[in-house]
Amino acid sequence: MGERIRFGIVGTGGIGTFHAAIMQQVAQVELVAVADIVPERAKAVGERFGVAWHGSYDDLLARGDIDAITVCTPSGLHAEHGILAARAGKHVLSEKPMDVYVEKIDALVAACSAAGVTLGGIFQNRFPKALQELKRAIADGWLGDISYVSGSCLWFRTQAYYDSGDWRGTWALDGGTLCNQGIHTIDRLVWLSGMQPTVKAAYCPTLARDMEAEDLGVALLTFPNGAGGTLQGTTLANPGLATNVTICGSKGTAVVEDNAVTTFVAEGAPDGLVTVERPDSTGGASDPAAAWGGAHAANIEEFANALLEGRQPWVNAGEARKAVQLLNDIYQAAGVGPWAVKA
Repeated sequence: MGERIRFGIVGTGGIGTFHAAIMQQVAQVELVAVADIVPERAKAVGERFGVAWHGSYDDLLARGDIDAITVCTPSGLHAEHGILAARAGKHVLSEKPMDVYVEKIDALVAACSAAGVTLGGIFQNRFPKALQELKRAIADGWLGDISYVSGSCLWFRTQAYYDSGDWRGTWALDGGTLCNQGIHTIDRLVWLSGMQPTVKAAYCPTLARDMEAEDLGVALLTFPNGAGGTLQGTTLANPGLATNVTICGSKGTAVVEDNAVTTFVAEGAPDGLVTVERPDSTGGASDPAAAWGGAHAANIEEFANALLEGRQPWVNAGEARKAVQLLNDIYQAAGVGPWAVKA
């Protein structure tokens, strides 16, 4: 590798096209080629950004001028496409979630390890400055002993959204609202608290949309230190609200709305320890085309720097796996998807 990481993108739908655009902003990255099973879609993106395009993933992987593959296909194909990239000797950067099920993530990890390539994930909402400040403040004990943690992603998606792709809302390729829309909130809840919770009870019905997976998810959580918590997500909250993560401790409380820390109160904390401001926007609350968070460039840049420096990325496989583990635990507690009780 030279001074820049040469990328290929597999999947040129909405998020893949967004990645292509964002890569133009990252000095450490060069976008070389894109691929999609719909050749016309790959061609459009390739021509838009002046890069090669392929209607075959195999052709993309066969290129010798690519160091890493960004996987932007449906969620349930992330591990499969990542494994193929690893076997071709390419580093792998997977969009969220790294896959729908932890067993598939573990297979991807094994493939990358066997091939000697680096695996990273996209959880761009860890990267805003205020969130990094808050993570350090909580880890340094400024909130004291954590007693309560909650996460909320109350968004809105019409039936037309689910009808726009036959993979949407399926157990095999997408999961439901907690997996697709709520996974960032799940990740942030685990990451900020620094603890992996246990699911005590969960309810994940399909109430109003014609889809396999849940359009509403509610879970009761407990944490290793004895703290309690809740998680809720839906795509039925018309017109869609800001996401929220709240963490309460013996010395203070923090509230995150979308990508802003809106409340940080901690006994004895110096002024400016955590930047407190109004929410920036409701992101993708009601707009499926909105790439929520605005920090993809920072996430991709950090992954490229990790490759150039020969280290693991911040959002490595172990980190990306945590949210999916909690997601799977919720589905299991609710008895849905692969864990549904057969009649």
